[in-house]
Amino acid sequence: MAAKSGNLVDILTNDFLCCQICLGEFQEPKALPCLHTYCLKCLTQFIQETSQTKCVDPGTVFQCAVCREDTRVPEGGVRAFKTNHTITSLFDAVLANKKQTDTTSSQSLRNKETFVNQPICERHQEKILFYCTNCNEAICIICNGTTHKHHQSTDLSEAANRQKSKMRDQLKRLEINLKSKEQTANKFHKHSETINTTKVELLKKIDQTASDLQKKIASHAQQLKQEVTTRCHQQSKTLEAELSNFDMQIGVLKSMKQFAEKILQHGQDAEVVMLQKNVTTKLAELEKQESDITVLQKVCSTKITVHISEINPTFGKVEETSQSTPRLCHPIIPLSCAAPKLISIFKVQSCNNHGITGITANPQTGHLTVAEFNTNNVKTYNVNGELQQPVISCNQPQDVLYLDNGNLLVSVSGDGEVWEVSPDQRIVRKHKVKGCRGIAVTSDGNRVITSTEHGNQRVVITTPGGDIIREIKHDVNNQMYFNHPLYVTVTANDNIVVSDYWKNCVFIFSVDGQLLHKYSGSGEGQLSFPQGVCVDGLGQIIVADCHNHHIQLLSPEGQFIRHLITEDQGLFQPRAVALTPDGHLVVAQGDKTVKIFAF
Repeated sequence: MAAKSGNLVDILTNDFLCCQICLGEFQEPKALPCLHTYCLKCLTQFIQETSQTKCVDPGTVFQCAVCREDTRVPEGGVRAFKTNHTITSLFDAVLANKKQTDTTSSQSLRNKETFVNQPICERHQEKILFYCTNCNEAICIICNGTTHKHHQSTDLSEAANRQKSKMRDQLKRLEINLKSKEQTANKFHKHSETINTTKVELLKKIDQTASDLQKKIASHAQQLKQEVTTRCHQQSKTLEAELSNFDMQIGVLKSMKQFAEKILQHGQDAEVVMLQKNVTTKLAELEKQESDITVLQKVCSTKITVHISEINPTFGKVEETSQSTPRLCHPIIPLSCAAPKLISIFKVQSCNNHGITGITANPQTGHLTVAEFNTNNVKTYNVNGELQQPVISCNQPQDVLYLDNGNLLVSVSGDGEVWEVSPDQRIVRKHKVKGCRGIAVTSDGNRVITSTEHGNQRVVITTPGGDIIREIKHDVNNQMYFNHPLYVTVTANDNIVVSDYWKNCVFIFSVDGQLLHKYSGSGEGQLSFPQGVCVDGLGQIIVADCHNHHIQLLSPEGQFIRHLITEDQGLFQPRAVALTPDGHLVVAQGDKTVKIFAF
């Protein structure tokens, strides 16, 4: 049976199914990046009329008719904008309802019956008063006594209330999902801004480096010129001094030569005999005298050159490197009450009562890494319990957490240290946090660590290098929040969730330390020595309710939703919990057993 709901149809049509340009029903709805939707024909005409280029060619920039956000026509033209299939589906559903309504309305007019805002039966023109649960159909009193006589039926208002409640639950889940996606989108937008900022900084750095190099090259060129000038001047001075001495020797030789020639040419015999001894002696001395030309040879054999090394025009290169950031998207635990399926179980060979105190899933491989407190080991297994890589030895590891770059954070409580370990077992960095227990990471990579240090129980937020950013430990009245803060996790919007083992409660703080919510439960949700905590992609909180042998699911505001897993499903003292990349829940039990559940 069909119900008349003209007002609702009109509301849906006017609010959701009308183009904001032509104000008519959508024809080929096209969604812009800002998510506003228009008819293909209207959008094409709007771009032609409002864009500066007065065309619709790819690359044309125009403003959205509603939000005025600048938008660029994609390759392929206006038709290449994504079709809004949600609008199309909603339009089809409303159109079908409208056709039924129009048919019913015409029949009502013929029978001169009008029920203002009251749905009526299409077949019998009677008011819709019941709901057939067998057929999932709204029916009238005649339908209830005839066609649906042997079916299960209920009062229409009661059925509507149930459906409204169901829709409210779905709407709440949609709102949570919407909030999660908006937060993720904000992170993308923030990263986009970071990219632009990085581009400006890097371009400035390149220009500055090029300018610095140019200055250094010019300075070095000037230095080389000065050195060439100095050395050439020194050689010239040396050469001039030696040449002056050499010229003097030549002058003496010439003078003595002329003197001897004059004696031979004009001297009388007596004069020749008298001067012969002195002249011949002097000539003999000059004949034997050898000039020292070593310096001249050295100067002449020395050539000044400038060795110009090959100038490398590239002074850097552009690289993309991965950085340690938490995942933008996380698996989601369903709100439905369907029991999860146990898909794997294995036992680790740890000893004593502590057993497994921490567990995490590698986001790249899906392997599970566990902290074995009493064996002083951190081990990695596949989902079947097979050891995958060498053991990391450390003093009483309490908790473990993978970063997206593959490095592993380990809370080494015996030494009061937090380690970051690379896949090849190298300790990349470590820093001190006395009494460290649980560990988590914020969206910007900062570490969040719980500490059970005696008299100083707190949550410590540090940089990756260990510098303390903030401590959370007491309220505005200086009353201590914690008694034994054991485990911690961080939601997608950086809220901090802390389980307090001895206070039997879960705290939810903002990243700046403000207490947002506190949950200890009541009735079936009463906590008893809670331990491990983790969150899904909607911010729902998963709590290992250890002594109740339960896994609880809480809303992001710390409200009880339901028990995910109970003792009836074989759960025993859950201590640590984690979600795998494919959405499975991993639980480490007090009997050293690891169980993996699928939803």
